[in-house]
Amino acid sequence: MTFEERAAALTTKGFTDRQARFLVTVMLHSGVCMDRQYCAFAGIRHGQKTSDFFDGLVRLRAATVYRCAHGRARIFHVHRRSLYEAIGEPDSRLRRPTPIARAVERLMVLDTVLASSDMTWLATERDKLAHFSLLLKSRVNREELPQLTFGKGAAKTIRYFPDRQPIGVAGDGRTHVFTYVVNRDVPVDFRPFLRRHAALLRGLPRWTVRLIVPKHLQKAVGLYEGAWREGARCAFPRQTSCAGTSSNASASQRERRD
Repeated sequence: MTFEERAAALTTKGFTDRQARFLVTVMLHSGVCMDRQYCAFAGIRHGQKTSDFFDGLVRLRAATVYRCAHGRARIFHVHRRSLYEAIGEPDSRLRRPTPIARAVERLMVLDTVLASSDMTWLATERDKLAHFSLLLKSRVNREELPQLTFGKGAAKTIRYFPDRQPIGVAGDGRTHVFTYVVNRDVPVDFRPFLRRHAALLRGLPRWTVRLIVPKHLQKAVGLYEGAWREGARCAFPRQTSCAGTSSNASASQRERRD
């Protein structure tokens, strides 16, 4: 299903087009959201319409409220199966309850997606496979795409794009943004992430790896950048680089350009 088809499916559930588009974005990328994010998405101030929207989700048992530590801010977890079924993702892991710490990471992912609304964001394994298979064709084999293998023999399962991070596609169809949430103070998981994506990145004309960094891990950015330089020397010999920041999370960027 395309994003437009998913949004249209939710409008049949009684949501406005704007509400449907926001919910599709949430259900594909984070499963959780805050009312401030809806206001930013819609370009409106917090008011009665926003309150009615979220109160309605809770009343219909489509969402559950998590209270933050200081008690005022609310995190809404959208989990109703019928909504996920409508967008073609009835078994999404994002429906499952999640600890507050993980929910906060997902909110940062949603912020990143919403901040670049001019891009098309790929969320699911199916969507990513379809996009890159069509774009790259014979340049990168399916076996070279990011993957992890589980089990053996008849029980063998291959999961593509196992890191489950959003991938942004610019309007030109050639420029891509690969996101990575920093959740440890050392890059022990970041190095395998880069190795898994190396063949795919080499086949793309222009791309960025963007780190999404929470405030309490800002000091770790240097280690992640060092891990990048270490891996890039071998995997991406034509690499150039730059650095930048996003509004509420550090976003270290590394770009390749033809």
